[in-house]
Amino acid sequence: MRTGRGRAWASIVRRQPVVPWYAGTRVLLLLLALNVLPYFNRGAVTGDVTLYHQWITQSFDHGRFPLDSQKWQYPPGAAAPLLLPHIFPGSYYVLFFLMCLVADIAVFWMLLRTAKRNDAVNPSKAGPWLWTLGIAAIGPMAYGRYDLVVTASAVAALTLTLRSKRSTAVARGVLIGVGAFLKLWPGFFLFGAPKRRNGRLLFGVAAATAAVPTLLLELFFPGVLSFVTNQKSRGIQIESVFATPFVAGKWFGFHRPIANTEYGAYEFTGSGTSLAGKAALLGTVIGFAILLLIRRRAAVRGGFPFPAMLADVGFTAVLVSVATSRVLSPQYLVWLLGVAAVCLTRRETLMRTPAWLVLGATSVTQLIFPLFYHSLRFGQVYPGLILISRNGTLVIAMVLAVRALWRATGPDSVLLPSGVLLGQDGRDGVRLVQDVGTPLDGELGGGGAEDGPEAVVDGVRGPRRGGADRLVERD
Repeated sequence: MRTGRGRAWASIVRRQPVVPWYAGTRVLLLLLALNVLPYFNRGAVTGDVTLYHQWITQSFDHGRFPLDSQKWQYPPGAAAPLLLPHIFPGSYYVLFFLMCLVADIAVFWMLLRTAKRNDAVNPSKAGPWLWTLGIAAIGPMAYGRYDLVVTASAVAALTLTLRSKRSTAVARGVLIGVGAFLKLWPGFFLFGAPKRRNGRLLFGVAAATAAVPTLLLELFFPGVLSFVTNQKSRGIQIESVFATPFVAGKWFGFHRPIANTEYGAYEFTGSGTSLAGKAALLGTVIGFAILLLIRRRAAVRGGFPFPAMLADVGFTAVLVSVATSRVLSPQYLVWLLGVAAVCLTRRETLMRTPAWLVLGATSVTQLIFPLFYHSLRFGQVYPGLILISRNGTLVIAMVLAVRALWRATGPDSVLLPSGVLLGQDGRDGVRLVQDVGTPLDGELGGGGAEDGPEAVVDGVRGPRRGGADRLVERD
């Protein structure tokens, strides 16, 4: 006899046409990864897995990290998912692909569950669909990197909900810290952490979870923090946004050499590339500074409820880091797809357009790498146009995401009782309905209807003591 929960999930599967599409695409991806079905560039799938296995046999099996390899560009926590398939008997490649498949399934399940929790009657299908189509567009390469494991941790951090605000803050902090320990970028979610007690708790737990094991490993394996300084020597990878002028310049005789560097990536070299690298770093600093300012505006004036803030701000922060990075590999899009899909499980998200733009950018990934990668390196026009279109789409998505958060926290934004957020020009119609069933939701508004976002907007319910500062500052 089925339990009540089992019947509920069976009902979700029957009502969600995305489930059979997800199952079909993942079977296809796994068959391509395992070489049961031929893929047009086998090395694109197995290249990184081969490197991981070399690190294991040449370093980890001898009790040390592969610190002598310039390709080791990861936090020390990366050793865990790389070693996990090695623990079990059998082919390392097969077990690695299966590990990534399990992480993929976990993300999909969390998206379905979160959409159902946000709207039990008519859950949003957008998040599961975006994840299904996006990973399929990346192709079997998605199973040849460990980023799916990191993304599963990140999605869990954004979707996990426990009985109390404090326990939810602790659990999410642990998961964010674990993600940062594995590959840094989930730490960007802290831009969206709430203020006051639970915010400090979330931040502190995340920092401790990432820092404590890292420092302990540094004691036993001196040099594991070298990945931080190794990054400063990276050049401009030809797929990155800041490589665009050099890609287009080849069409007009402005040639810059391309070298396969010791970091395992093709990068532009020569005059101008150092300046482009500094511009990329400056772009990251400016983007993060704007996010800090947005956070302050939210604290002072209010704008959107915390559940949307954590996912929406987290997505924007990851998007800023990817679009302004000197390196842009296909697996970076896995990060964006996971966080974007979480945003779309809430109908009131501010990130709907940027999320679908990311999917559009992802759709041409296999054309850039590996299909036309050789042609791109030699300056042919059509792969260059595809790359520029992809990168331009990511930049537009980043600008729209930052703009949406900026307008939502502006002094003239108005949240009507109907749950529609009007922007500074009074024309935007973004639905922002507070989800009172989410434990951390009360962190911004005090938990009750009298403390909700509507109550802090002049002219909606009249003035209240404490002003807009109480929207975020109150415990």
